[in-house]
This record gives sequence, C-alpha cells and structure tokens, in this order.
Amino acid sequence: MKKVLIVLALVALTIVPVAAKGVAGVGLEAGNPSGITFSYKIDDKWDGYATVGFAFVNKALDAVVGGQYKVTDFQIGKASFDVNVGLQAGIFTDFKSFGVAARATGSVSYDWTWKNVGDFTAYLRLAGGVGIGVSGDYAKAGFSWAGALGLLYHL
Repeated sequence: MKKVLIVLALVALTIVPVAAKGVAGVGLEAGNPSGITFSYKIDDKWDGYATVGFAFVNKALDAVVGGQYKVTDFQIGKASFDVNVGLQAGIFTDFKSFGVAARATGSVSYDWTWKNVGDFTAYLRLAGGVGIGVSGDYAKAGFSWAGALGLLYHL
C-alpha cells in the first residue's frame, strides 16, 4: 500500500503542473476514484474534467477524463443546484493487470462563494458503463461503475 501511495504522489506531482494549464478549477474527489481532480470550463453548458487517484474497489491506480453537459437546475430555498449528464473514459492498473472503461455519467453540483476566499463547487457524480480488464493472457468484459463526492476550487 505504501508503494501505491508513493507512486500516486509522484504521478500527481508530475501531472499537476502539466494539467494546470487551462484549468478552471482544481480539487479533491472521494470515492471511486479518490484523488486530485481538474475542471476545464468549455462554455456555459459544457465542462470537462480529469481525475487521477486510487480506486479502493479494485485497489488500483485510476485515471478518468470526461465531459458533462448542464441539462437543468433546481432550487432548494435560496440554493441553486445544477443537474449534468455526460460521458467519461477511465484507465486503471494494479501493476499486475490493467483495464479501460467507458461510462455514462450523471451529477448534481452546487456552486458558492465563500467570504473573500474564492468560488467553490461541491458535486456528487455517478457513472456506469462497460469495462475491459486484462491480466496476462486473460481479458474480461463487464459492468464498470464509478462514483465520487468532490470539491473544486475555481482558479
């Protein structure tokens, strides 16, 4: 486990400066995967994201990239929430095997400004689709899912 955390830290230190160019937000996700996430603002309705982290379900390093489209919003009191749908692609490895996945996503997000600190977004994203895992000469296809609770700080 220590080796995996060290590798994850090294990957994050390498990816953060490269991925930060053009980033609209950076934050953390907890779930599957848990790790560092980057948000890219495409336009008023479209957002892109990339997450690098650790998937606790299959105990592997995991990276996903995706895009989402705002379909509607709703109010609870004075708070406004966005509802998004999209697609994501993922790749994961435990250093003995690897896999790829394609998933449809759905998310609910809440944006707010905290004092003079900055703008934030909290979200819950769920995804389901198909994945293919390869280990040696053996390949297996099946259902693939992901889900994360995230917090972004907008740059």
